[in-house]
Amino acid sequence: MANKFLVRRGRAPLASTVLLLASMGVCWAQDTGDEAASVAEGDGSGRITVPLSGTATVSRIDNLSISPSQVEIGLVDVGQSQSKTFVLSHQGGDNAAAIEIGEATLFGKSASEFAAGFGGYQTLGPGQSIEVTVDFVPLSPGDKSAGLRLDISGSTSPYVVLFTGTARYPLTSDLGQSDQKLDFGEALQDTDSQKNVILSNNGDADGPAINVSAMQLSGTNADAFTINFSPVTLSPGEDLDVKIDMATDTVGFRSAQVEIFHDGNNGALELDLEGTVVTPQSVPVNFSLSELNTSQQITRGTTLQFGPDGKLYVGEMAGPIHVFDITRNGKDNYVGNLEQTINLVKNVPNHDDDGTPNNNQNTRTMTGLYVEGTAAAPVIYVSSSDPRQAAGPSGTDSNLDTNSGMLHKLTLNGNKWTKQDLVRGLPRSEENHGPNGLVKIGNKLYVSVGGHTNMGSPSNNFAELPEFALSAAVLVIDLDAIGNSTYDLPTLDGPADQHDPFGGHDGLNQAILETNGPVQIFAPGFRNAYDIVYTESGRFYVWDNGPNAGWGAQPGANCSNAIKNNGDTHEDGLHLIEEGYYGGHPNPTRGNKGNKFGGQSPIEGPANEEECIYKTPGQNDGALVTNDPSTNGLDEYTASNFGGAMKGDLIAAAFGKQIFRVQLNGNGTAITSKSLLLKGQGTTPLDLTTQGDGDVFPGTIWIVDNIDKKIRILEPSDY
Repeated sequence: MANKFLVRRGRAPLASTVLLLASMGVCWAQDTGDEAASVAEGDGSGRITVPLSGTATVSRIDNLSISPSQVEIGLVDVGQSQSKTFVLSHQGGDNAAAIEIGEATLFGKSASEFAAGFGGYQTLGPGQSIEVTVDFVPLSPGDKSAGLRLDISGSTSPYVVLFTGTARYPLTSDLGQSDQKLDFGEALQDTDSQKNVILSNNGDADGPAINVSAMQLSGTNADAFTINFSPVTLSPGEDLDVKIDMATDTVGFRSAQVEIFHDGNNGALELDLEGTVVTPQSVPVNFSLSELNTSQQITRGTTLQFGPDGKLYVGEMAGPIHVFDITRNGKDNYVGNLEQTINLVKNVPNHDDDGTPNNNQNTRTMTGLYVEGTAAAPVIYVSSSDPRQAAGPSGTDSNLDTNSGMLHKLTLNGNKWTKQDLVRGLPRSEENHGPNGLVKIGNKLYVSVGGHTNMGSPSNNFAELPEFALSAAVLVIDLDAIGNSTYDLPTLDGPADQHDPFGGHDGLNQAILETNGPVQIFAPGFRNAYDIVYTESGRFYVWDNGPNAGWGAQPGANCSNAIKNNGDTHEDGLHLIEEGYYGGHPNPTRGNKGNKFGGQSPIEGPANEEECIYKTPGQNDGALVTNDPSTNGLDEYTASNFGGAMKGDLIAAAFGKQIFRVQLNGNGTAITSKSLLLKGQGTTPLDLTTQGDGDVFPGTIWIVDNIDKKIRILEPSDY
């Protein structure tokens, strides 16, 4: 077509003509008609228009094959090289003309990072081929491209082979360490003292492995430490847990240094070791205090425990259970990430005391929680009851269901929690006492159920409700007998039995204490033992809440359920209990079968006359020690911190902003010391849990406050 030119090798005369015309002031005009050339007359402006026409053709050598036509070399580290090949072939028949390859020239933006093992100027006969090697030697990271231009005799344009590749800086792997210093703290003489350091290959997934060849001890007391290590190769992302022991045969301070040799990108690592071996009596006990940092506000925390999955389970008074993944970022720096909130107990339906459903109450009072199972399948046991509270000085009856107490079992199946109601129909006070703390031993579940009275007799402050057959006691539940079903406690023949076991009718429809049922009295006589602990030595302890002056008196000589106001204030008492132990809080319903409800006794077996007698806390009730503030949450300290000085101690939370430490004698039957671990913090510390040597955050104590919406942590100084 006119005015379109393709300049090729071998067309130099035409190019010269074009340049000459341009120098003479000739311009090009696009042909608007046919393709014939003509010379136009001048228009007086001094310009001459010369129309030109012609046909552009491309001449290629059909017999030349280049395979592949584009060489893709792939990913290469800067400073390294990678080679690929392509083949030039003569595909013609035997009589075909030879192919003459002229100059071969590299070009393109990355030409300096490619090299081709071919300089051109070769002849290919029919059937002959040349293999050409291309080297990619990147100098900087990024996508790279270049080409090899081949001049072929008889072709009007060069042949081009494209090269592509990608470069990156070489991958490296650093060896990381979990600690710069291992502080063994104060270790008890002649006991095991071990710490660990985690070594990690911190390289990218496709980075190189690291050979950790040696860990060498040096320093003043290098011979006091032993490293359990053998040379190892760590792949990217792989960890090595190295155990280091400190000798404890002699008393004194020890220190040493460890140098860790490896072939990772970073140099040798250093680790400081120190610790002090002491005799038991010289170990100071000291904790620091911090608050859990979490965006989830704990509105009214009542109970908490770490599960087998290392997560913290926190129960609230209204029934939800929050599950936190806890991270320790350093000394006294704990962060709780809320993983989920379980509302299965919160959403349990409620009833009025005549048994009819009450849809206005959409929460449940939760005061007890126990977690067991496995990391993959934790199981939660929970106690709950009607959320309403009344009585007090006004004596108001709230019409709450006095048979509303329940025990639940929550099981995690995959990512979904399911609920089984284990026992329904347990007693619930008109005030705020109900099923509380619980612990599972083997196939038995032990639960503390609060009382309905101040000192045994019905009173105005407790809405004149008497003790029930199953109130004011530690119960034991046979889980094997219940199995995967729900055990509805049998009740008296009362009004509106169609709602059983719900609707206590102030005792007229209360649950029966069966002779051989799966729910039995383990230890009676507790006004409101909030928690129960089973120690490593196989002992049960509860700390019972004592009575308040003017809230109700003890039964008279006839052990009746007659209303008696007045009453005295006594302290809270710590009890070591066993089956049949009586804690001193009367229950006339169990103590005297003459106390009838609608003409019926809810006791199938004989009466326990001891339960007619009030015993004063700390004087004649068997309490090991008493406390003035309301004492509730209770746990055993099982960690070996402070040289084992606290191992086996009981830790208790009290309303007076206090956390108590109680030391016991060797057989756990007497108190050798009661002291304060913490005072003046929070508002109403209610429950606590401790962490043992094999638990996450060993030696720490976790406290939930019922009023100030906080979870606090006591961290041992030798953590």
